[in-house]
Amino acid sequence: MNNYYSWDQWMQQVMKQMEQQQRLIEELTHKLEHLQSREQTKTVIEKIEYHFDQLKIETLEGTLQIGLTPGGSEEASIEDLYTGQTADPYLDELMGHSVPQTIDDYAMEHNVDLPADHRDHMVKDINQQLPGRFQDYKKREPHLTNDQVAEKMADEIKHSVAQYLNQYKGGGAS
Repeated sequence: MNNYYSWDQWMQQVMKQMEQQQRLIEELTHKLEHLQSREQTKTVIEKIEYHFDQLKIETLEGTLQIGLTPGGSEEASIEDLYTGQTADPYLDELMGHSVPQTIDDYAMEHNVDLPADHRDHMVKDINQQLPGRFQDYKKREPHLTNDQVAEKMADEIKHSVAQYLNQYKGGGAS
């Protein structure tokens, strides 16, 4: 009928199995707690701020694909694709006109042979930093008007572009 000879033996066997299961549950619970504690010690990187006067691009590689034109038309430049996405007209002017113009003017005046894709990458990189930079100026110097902040940023951009392109021209960047 059954493999147990007595009620006593059967009860001991059941108790033994329950103890094994209890140990397994405790072991798994301990492992789970250990894994959960490891997840909570993740490294969090706070906001990273760039300063234009310290901007240095070591290497530019790959292809920048905007994806806003059907079939990747080569007719559009990066300025043509900029749609004035900020709420601030001062930033729109800097991003849509001043940044590309500053790069072009400096490259022309100093005879820097700057490939179009490299130039577009510089424009994109600087434009991504401008809104945060604008807010940083407004926090540090709240007495400045938006126009004054834009002027300071334009000067900072000119300085940074000149510094970078001088190094680029000298073979310091690729």
